Amino acid sequence: MDRSLFSTLMAYTFALLLIYLLYSILSPFLAPLVWACAIGVITRPLYEKLLLFFNGREIIASLLLTLAVVLAVVLPLVGLILTLSNEAALAYQYLEKVTAGGPTLAVGDILHHPLLLPWLERARALAGSLNLNVDLDAMLLPAIKKGIAAMLEYSTGIVKNFLAFLFKLVLMVITLFFVYKDGAGFLHRFWLVVPIRERLRTAIIETVARVLRAVMYGIVLTSLVQGTLGGLGFWVAGLPSPVMFGVLMAICAVIPVVGTALIWLPGALYLLVQGQTMPGFLLIAWGVVVISSIDNFIRPFFISGKAKLHLLVIMLGALGGLLAFGVTGVVAGPVALALVIVFFEESRQETVQLEK
Repeated sequence: MDRSLFSTLMAYTFALLLIYLLYSILSPFLAPLVWACAIGVITRPLYEKLLLFFNGREIIASLLLTLAVVLAVVLPLVGLILTLSNEAALAYQYLEKVTAGGPTLAVGDILHHPLLLPWLERARALAGSLNLNVDLDAMLLPAIKKGIAAMLEYSTGIVKNFLAFLFKLVLMVITLFFVYKDGAGFLHRFWLVVPIRERLRTAIIETVARVLRAVMYGIVLTSLVQGTLGGLGFWVAGLPSPVMFGVLMAICAVIPVVGTALIWLPGALYLLVQGQTMPGFLLIAWGVVVISSIDNFIRPFFISGKAKLHLLVIMLGALGGLLAFGVTGVVAGPVALALVIVFFEESRQETVQLEK
């Protein structure tokens, strides 16, 4: 084997090994690092203005902007999590009584409510006419209890995982400070190592910044829409303080998987407990079909316009990223697909120039 070829292969093998080790070390902290970089890129224009105001004093500008992000985003988020944790603990105690058939509510009472009982009787009659030996109570009661048990598990999970969440939050804030202070220098050194043309480099930088801003824009607008719909649902159902609960749903909309259900589901359960079965079930239907589902359609629509990308690309990037990487994938997915399109467009332009 040629010596230069062998040296090249060894160098590439060593580089791939280093990349693998780097990923293995950083993967547990990938989410806070990605969010710190995303916030840093989005707020970079503010940092540059602060840097100019303080005559190039990077530490002061970085510290002030990091503090502003903490006050505007981090502290309200921590306050919300603490409030939800407290409510989850109270709900845990209450639902334990429910599953035990305590004096506050027997699970079977829901099935014997005057509004549901006629429908259950019709279902039993239909099953009898079809010669189906089906015990609806035996089928529905375990399903209800499983749902309540899942709520208990998630409620306790919020409390148990709060310290891990707090650690990642602190790591994100520290990383954000250094993204402001040393981000430009690191990026400059990075591009010195990567051998690509100036035009492609500029396209990559502009695309990442544009898509990140569009993703944040879409997340904020989608949360506002979901909060508005949730507040409307509370108002129609007759629950108190629909504006306040709508604001809470707008904040909770960014939480993966459960999102706004952290607010509207307890409200619906409260209505059921109070005997208001129809408003309770209508609120559940409104929450499942409209509030919690609409983000899958309107978020890509909001993002695609700002990102100047096709709606299908944003939808596949956001949903695929969410399934692959969790909430971090909502940001990483569209950015990754946008970069693939940038490289494809660059290759196409090169092919066109070679054919001329």
